[in-house]
Amino acid sequence: MSSRQTTQRMEEIIDKAFLFGYFSGNASPLQKKAIETWLAKPEHRALYYAWLHEWELSHLQVAPDWQRAFDRVAERVEAPVSTPGDAPSARERRLSRYVWLAAASFVLLLGTWMFHPVLLYQTVRTGFGEVRTLALPDGSVVTLNANSSLQYARFGFGADWPAPLNSLQPTRETLLTGEADFDVRHLPNHQRFVVRTARGLRVTVLGTQFTVLSRTRKTQVALRSGRVQLTLPEKATQPPLLMRPGDLVTLEPTGRLTRRHTLQPERLAEWKQRRFTFEKTSLAEVALLLEETYGLRVTIEDPALASRTISGSFQARNADELISLMAELLEINYARDNDHVTFTE
Repeated sequence: MSSRQTTQRMEEIIDKAFLFGYFSGNASPLQKKAIETWLAKPEHRALYYAWLHEWELSHLQVAPDWQRAFDRVAERVEAPVSTPGDAPSARERRLSRYVWLAAASFVLLLGTWMFHPVLLYQTVRTGFGEVRTLALPDGSVVTLNANSSLQYARFGFGADWPAPLNSLQPTRETLLTGEADFDVRHLPNHQRFVVRTARGLRVTVLGTQFTVLSRTRKTQVALRSGRVQLTLPEKATQPPLLMRPGDLVTLEPTGRLTRRHTLQPERLAEWKQRRFTFEKTSLAEVALLLEETYGLRVTIEDPALASRTISGSFQARNADELISLMAELLEINYARDNDHVTFTE
């Protein structure tokens, strides 16, 4: 296999774990080349910066001691003032160099942080069991389900930039991890609103109401009103899919989009009212829901019990209520020890 083919093959497997290794300095020259090629595509950059931000938060560096550095420079600045006509002393010449270096360092640091992902992007996160509603700068409203995050441009979100600035990067582009319900405001300039997911699915809208689920177990979009277009990464063979109200589209593990119609698409956003809707949902799937929503570890001792299903819509304000409800409906037992839950016959 040629070096070019190897690089292309590596591009196909670039994910969060791959990039975390790169951020840690454990990437080979060939892996670095694959990442450079991958980053050449604009649709990958928001995901790259999101994962870089996540990696930096979990690998905090030693903070610089700015006060100590300032005190050292201040000591050097304390020098007698020369009178006009005097030749500058060696100490004064050194002081001039210090002042110039300090100014240059400040400009360099300012330029670096101005383009740091933390400043370029705003990230809103919810904890386990938390549901949060936020208004975006363009007037759109997003409700985040538990254990979810939404990233968007900190500056100019929804701004009507003049050409060619507006063509450089969509200002209404977001990156979702977890689950969220969107009520997107239609702008007079018809600017599109884009939601990207970790698996590369791109949801493009003008103004509409829809729900996006982007978790490890499933990626799904439900449309209540308006129209949205779903686009897969460039390497996917499936063309863009145009959704209509009532459509429920799932991104299958094979990378294909499958569509079915639902009469009540709003039920997929009932978690906003602390309501859970199940349709022949297995206890194993409920266990994943408990892990994702509340951060619990769930053990089901009997495989037959794990495959038992439940249907209906139920209100549960917290994890304990949902666990108790599942046990009652399935007529089974459960035990909870802190964050560990066990279901038994």
